[in-house]
Amino acid sequence: MKRGLALTLTVAMLGSLLAGCGSGNGGGGSAPAASAAASEAAGEVEEVSTPDKILKFTDQNSEDSPAGMWEQKFADLVKEYTKGHIQVDLYFNNTLCGYDIQPLQAGICDFIQYVPSSAGDLDSRLGAFDAPYIYRDADHRLAVFDPFNSEPLKVINEALEEDGVMLLSSFNSGYRQITCNFPIKNLNDMKGAKIRVVPSDLYQQLFTAFGAAATPMAFSEVATALITNVIDGQENPYSVIVTNALYEVQKYCMETNHLPTNHGLWMNRNTYEGLTPDQQQAVLQAAYDASAYMDEYILDKVEEYKKICEDNGMEIIDENNGLDMAAFKEAAESVYDYFSEDWGEMPDLIRAVE
Repeated sequence: MKRGLALTLTVAMLGSLLAGCGSGNGGGGSAPAASAAASEAAGEVEEVSTPDKILKFTDQNSEDSPAGMWEQKFADLVKEYTKGHIQVDLYFNNTLCGYDIQPLQAGICDFIQYVPSSAGDLDSRLGAFDAPYIYRDADHRLAVFDPFNSEPLKVINEALEEDGVMLLSSFNSGYRQITCNFPIKNLNDMKGAKIRVVPSDLYQQLFTAFGAAATPMAFSEVATALITNVIDGQENPYSVIVTNALYEVQKYCMETNHLPTNHGLWMNRNTYEGLTPDQQQAVLQAAYDASAYMDEYILDKVEEYKKICEDNGMEIIDENNGLDMAAFKEAAESVYDYFSEDWGEMPDLIRAVE
């Protein structure tokens, strides 16, 4: 995740950032983890104690959640990279507005955390960013959300220009696993299993392809539904499994890694265009660096989360003890067929990022 970038951006590149939030080189270059460019730009600006601009960032998550940590890191980096000229105020638990892209479009907030595929009404190709098994590894996923070099981001942001929003970057709070009260090692074991999924066509199609009885349900209802056997299992990253003590009501965790849990960092386009070029670069760099930081943090925490699950009696089933990952990946291909018209060329663009 430690990546190299020239110390300065050309005027031409800054123009492309205004239009599409990316340099459009197909991922051939990459942004640095510690922003040399932002630091150099900030070095030419006098540090201030009172900000010139105060921008608002809203989220449905709590301050101490992984998303909250990411947003705080972003706010801190914006302040650092702009030498205090821009301050980002954070509003957690939907205290500013609801979880929807519309308040961002209306300018009620300047930033919002929003799952990319949830904004599919703006451009259906956004669904491909959350597609099953689309990322080769953590570095590939981060490169896809590199605001300086990602061709997929450039294409999306150019298409969203009239919608008044921009997708700057994203961090992954963990790949999603299946928990259940009986072991699942292959697709035969999945047949008919009542698995709670996020109320989303993508999730329902994927788990139907796995052979499960996909059961859309609000997460607030999951614990009770598991205890009363209304559902057999659910799917979430390890961070959610641990923080909600699901190991107390689920015996098995299947490490399928079937979907990323992407948290998109979106910005109001008018706000972005109202910044100076140096400030624009600083905000983009802060978005990338905060995402890189949190990706690494989550990767470091996964083993700790798994140990907590095991220490509390949960058995983890992975490829080393019988999980047929190849079958799950093969079944997931039908999802790409189902969404082929909606996603168009986007899966290929994502896979081509290096």
